[in-house]
Amino acid sequence: MRILSYSGESVVTTNGVGEAVVDYARALIADNSTDVIDIPILFDAEELTASLVLGPASQLIVVPSHDADVELRDEMTITRLHAKTAALGPHVVVPTESEAPDNAVLAFDFL
Repeated sequence: MRILSYSGESVVTTNGVGEAVVDYARALIADNSTDVIDIPILFDAEELTASLVLGPASQLIVVPSHDADVELRDEMTITRLHAKTAALGPHVVVPTESEAPDNAVLAFDFL
């Protein structure tokens, strides 16, 4: 299970959903786009659906949960998020020439 913290609130979801949300958020940032997604969450031992707005300004933290694994219906959510991530396509970072010396170290932030 994963704890997903977003806009000052935290929810518990599955490992697969947590990873798929992070992957999709990363792709949205690279594409400079925004989307609303629905994910299954566990709240007071009940399965609910949470809606999240993801985009370049999203502040999202996903960490492991010590809660016991609970069965949430997450297969369709994971499949849908993977498809949305793939639809944004690969993003290639192309460095441009600058006045930096030949021995300069370039750093890229892919988040």
